[in-house]
Amino acid sequence: MKKIKLEGLTNETFVIKNKVVKKSSAPIDYFLDRQNENNFYQQSQNLSFILTPTKIVKKKNRWVSKMHYYPNTKTLSIKRINSEKMKTIISLIEELHLQKYDLKVFNPQTFLKLFTSKVGVIEQLKPWTKKINLIIKNYYAMSTPVVSHNDLIPENFLIKDGNIFLIDFEYVSLNHYLFDYASFINDSLTGTKRQEFVELLNLTHQELVKLKQLMQYQDYLWAHWAKYMYHETKQKIYWKLMKNKIEQLISALFWSE
Repeated sequence: MKKIKLEGLTNETFVIKNKVVKKSSAPIDYFLDRQNENNFYQQSQNLSFILTPTKIVKKKNRWVSKMHYYPNTKTLSIKRINSEKMKTIISLIEELHLQKYDLKVFNPQTFLKLFTSKVGVIEQLKPWTKKINLIIKNYYAMSTPVVSHNDLIPENFLIKDGNIFLIDFEYVSLNHYLFDYASFINDSLTGTKRQEFVELLNLTHQELVKLKQLMQYQDYLWAHWAKYMYHETKQKIYWKLMKNKIEQLISALFWSE
């Protein structure tokens, strides 16, 4: 049976026998909680708006997952995100947040330290450290963590038969209810579409402030994640990602107040 390799930034991914097979690597397994991920898959099998493996298993020190291969599908195109797609995505996120699963609670300090302990604090971001620490200190203030995807890049939305599904729950956890919205804005929207999406959320002023803080935390976090990944793999794409996150945080290009 021919093996078809798929594009994947952090995992080895290919199709064989009508299954998408994903194999992890040591740099990724260092910071991901695979047991927590597997717990999510076991609890979410009946959800109609996600596509996931039935389970993941460890083979020869690598985690392997298998899920059904859906031909003639595509991931979300940034250029084609319009208001209707935004509304659909908001509904998907809201539905995910309603689930009551037994998962670990995201710890923003602990997760960040996984990377800074390996590569140090990025020199250009040292002036941000005090503010980021304050965001972390008040992270869950007056908020109950909810089931969150935590990595809403365009590639983690699959369009199948005209419907949008959430995929790839490697970072799943209980997290602040605004984290997923911040993730989607940071990683899937540009220009005026950010403002449009925020307006659709209909947030209070306090929630808007929190959303912006989470966007800042994420840029800071993923910049250090990218530096760590570059350090481990020497792949230039991670250096580019780090630079992009640094630039986004320093320029503070969010939306108009």
